[in-house]
Amino acid sequence: MSDKMRIKIFSCIMLTLFFLCACRTQSVYAKEKITVGTNAEYAPFEYLDSDGNLTGFDYELLEAIAQEENLELEWKDMPFDSLVGSMETGNIQIIAAAIGPTKEREKSVDFSDVYYTGSQSIVSSQKTPLYDFAGLSGKRVAVLEGSQSDFIVSGENTDYGVVENATVVRFKNAASAVMELKNGGVNAVLIDTIMAEIYCRQNDDIVYQKVDGTEEDTVYCIEKGNAELLNTVNKGLKKLKDNGEYDQIYEKFFSGENDTTQVQIADNTGIIGTFKFIFLQDNRWKYYLNGLQVTLLVSIMSVLLGTVIGLMAAMIKLNADRKKKETVLSRIIHIYVDVIRGTPSVLQLMIVYFAVFHSRLGYVAAVVSFGINSGAYVSEVIRAGIMAVDKGQQEAGRSLGLGYKDTMRFIIIPQALKNILPAMGNEFIQLIKETSILGYVGIMDLTKASSYVSSRTYQMFIPLITAGIMYYLIVKILSIFLEKMERRMRQSD
Repeated sequence: MSDKMRIKIFSCIMLTLFFLCACRTQSVYAKEKITVGTNAEYAPFEYLDSDGNLTGFDYELLEAIAQEENLELEWKDMPFDSLVGSMETGNIQIIAAAIGPTKEREKSVDFSDVYYTGSQSIVSSQKTPLYDFAGLSGKRVAVLEGSQSDFIVSGENTDYGVVENATVVRFKNAASAVMELKNGGVNAVLIDTIMAEIYCRQNDDIVYQKVDGTEEDTVYCIEKGNAELLNTVNKGLKKLKDNGEYDQIYEKFFSGENDTTQVQIADNTGIIGTFKFIFLQDNRWKYYLNGLQVTLLVSIMSVLLGTVIGLMAAMIKLNADRKKKETVLSRIIHIYVDVIRGTPSVLQLMIVYFAVFHSRLGYVAAVVSFGINSGAYVSEVIRAGIMAVDKGQQEAGRSLGLGYKDTMRFIIIPQALKNILPAMGNEFIQLIKETSILGYVGIMDLTKASSYVSSRTYQMFIPLITAGIMYYLIVKILSIFLEKMERRMRQSD
C-alpha cells in the first residue's frame, strides 16, 4: 500500500467520523420527535421497572399528555446535573425529573403548569434525629446534585431558609445519599418529602422531618422560547386533570400500596435469602446480564475501531520518521495522540456524547469515544513494536533485493507482531475496565447495573462485589489466552 493510499484511507476514516457527528442533530430532528430528558434513579417519579423499562409518575403522566395531544416522545436517561445543560444546547426539548421552578433555571428553560406540589424533609438517624435547618448547622448533609436541596444547603437559594456552615456532600441519586447516611458518612439527607416518606417507611433506623416553609411546585421544563410545545403540554395536563386520569396516575404512585423502593427484606433471612432478595426478586439479575452484554459489545467495537485508527496513525508517523520529514498529517497525528493521552477518558466520553452527538445514539457515541481514545494508544503500541525490531533486519531485507514495502511485509511486521499482539491484548483488557464510566452518559453497563441494584436494595457490598467478580473473570480469561499466545510465540523463536 502506497503512502498516498494510507493517507487517503486515514483521512476518509476521520472525515467519516466527523461527518456522522456533524449530521447527527439534523438526522434526529428529521424524525420530528420530542426528546425528553430524565434521570431514572428517583422513584417514584422516574425509575426502571423489573424489566428495565422506564416508568414512574413523571413518565406516565407525560406519556398520557403526549397521547392526549398526539405527541411522540423519545426518552433519554442521563445524569440529573446534565439535564438543563442538555436543554440549553438543544439536545432535549422537555425535562421530566421532578424539577422545581427556580430563578436560575428560568434563565435557561420555560416551565409548564404545576403538576405536583411537594416540600423538603430532613432524613437523619433515629438515634440522632434532626428537625430543622438550624440543626443542620455545621453538619455533613447529603443532597442530590443540582436539586433544590443542593441549592438550599449550599446557600444558593435562601428563599426557604438558611443552612449555616454545612458541608455539602453531593450524589448522583437519592438512594446513594440515603446509603451514605446509613453508613455514617453524613449526618443527614435533605430530599423531597415523598422520597423521605418512602425511604423511612422501608428503613427502621432512619426518620424524617418535614421542614415547614419549604413547599415547592414541581413542573416540566420546556425548551426556552418553544411556546407551541409549552402550550401543548399545559393543555394536555389540564385535560388529564379534568377527566380524572391525573388522579388515577397520582394514586398509582403515591398511595403507598405499591412502593417502588425495596424494604430490607433480607436482613433476617440468611445469606441465601439475601442473594435471592438482591438478584432474583424483580429479576434484578437481568441488569447484570444486560450490563455485561453492553460492556463487552462496546469494548469489542471500540477496540476494532481503535485498531484501524491506530494502524493508520502509526503508519503515517513511521513514514514521517523514515523520511525524517514532518508532514501536515503527521503533525496532526502527533497532536491527536498527545491530546488523547493527556486528557481523562471520562471527559472525552462526555464531550463526544453531550457536545458532539447531542445526547443521542449513546452506544455509537461510546464506541466512537473509546475508539478514538484507544486509537491513540494503539498507534504508539504498533509504532513501538515496529521500531523495536533490529534495524539490521531491514538492511538484510534490502540486501536480498526487497523493497521497503516487501521488507516491512515479510520481515519486519512478522517480528513486530510478537511485540504488538500482547500489548494489544492488554489494551483490550484496559478498555473493558474503562467502559465502567458509561454510566456518566446514562448507559447501563456492568458498573451502572450494580449501582442501580444497590440503590434498589440498600445492599452495597454484594451488588458491587458481584460486578467486580464479573470484571475479574473476564480479565482473567483474556489474560490466560494472552499468556498462551505469548508462550506459543516464544516457542516459534
